[in-house]
Amino acid sequence: MASIVERLKRGGSATFQVKWRQDGEWQSEKFGERPAAEQFKKLVEAHGGQWPHGWVRGEGFVEPDDQPGDMPLVKWATRYVDRLTGIDIRTREDYYREIRIHFEHIVHTRTDGLEVPATICNLTQDDVTDWVRREEDGERDPADPEKWLRRQADPNGRSPFLRRAPTLGTSPALPAGGPLHGLL
Repeated sequence: MASIVERLKRGGSATFQVKWRQDGEWQSEKFGERPAAEQFKKLVEAHGGQWPHGWVRGEGFVEPDDQPGDMPLVKWATRYVDRLTGIDIRTREDYYREIRIHFEHIVHTRTDGLEVPATICNLTQDDVTDWVRREEDGERDPADPEKWLRRQADPNGRSPFLRRAPTLGTSPALPAGGPLHGLL
């Protein structure tokens, strides 16, 4: 049977610690609010005095890493440029600038509508299409609509990223059969 212990802090606020015995040893989890502690206590009791399946201490329910080796898209692109050979320093710096200016705005929209950082494993064609549209539209400053936070991209301009959305197998940056195979 689990219990809740209220712990007062020096500043006058409190934390709520759920405690129970599991396999002969004390287990505990801290919460900032009593309702969350009460809900977790019920979960522990519903699981027979065990940590609830999928709960990570101090973090809560965490989805497992379904894609080993997955990494943020910006990190992957930067690593790709790091490994390019046969280019001069200026070209490498230009590629880094393009990644910084353009790729940091790419997000993945989950099926529930929540936008999360894009990774090499979650990026979809819809995400790329949304990104191209955001680049084409630019972003105005909400405080001053006459100013831009990010100017509209010119599809005929210097940026190689907006001339045509990259397609696997047609761009050296996105080789066929690579980690984004079938997504772009």
